[in-house]
Amino acid sequence: MKYTYSDWNYKQGSIPVFWTKDDYESLEWKDNHDNRGYLTSQENYEIYGKRLGLQILKYEQKDRGIFLPDKIRKVFDVAPTFFNLNKVVYSFMRYPVGNILPWHRDNYPVYKKLNGISDIEKIVRIIVFLHDSRPGQQLWIGGKICQGPAGSWFAWSGSTEHMAANLGWDDRYVLQVTGIDV
Repeated sequence: MKYTYSDWNYKQGSIPVFWTKDDYESLEWKDNHDNRGYLTSQENYEIYGKRLGLQILKYEQKDRGIFLPDKIRKVFDVAPTFFNLNKVVYSFMRYPVGNILPWHRDNYPVYKKLNGISDIEKIVRIIVFLHDSRPGQQLWIGGKICQGPAGSWFAWSGSTEHMAANLGWDDRYVLQVTGIDV
């Protein structure tokens, strides 16, 4: 099944789990506290300090995008094919225990630049859970908390406000799919 919507805000569903725990936990991670990709209140930096942010794969290059090795692509390239989107890219995020991205709006600077897009409201973002939701692991889109088993996905468009946090006991792993509505 290929998911398609005229408005992706607050949509959700699930895709088959074709990955194993080792496929994402064994990846090489680096801290990412760069706020150029989202807009959040300045006071959040004072409140959360080094806990504001998450980890991304070492294969992401500032202002150039994501360059995944074949080993990763062999497993995960199928993920975006479940969504009827154009100019699709995907990346991974790990939220160590205690990390948070407080309420914010994405502004997609690298994606816009690489794809020649000026209107961010045309951009769709989808978060796919790589493992079952665990207590304290959170994704909020607008006023809705998003939880579910591995393979669950949740979407928004453009500048929809959202937040994510890991207030639990285990690291939180997600796959992020970004594209343009067909």
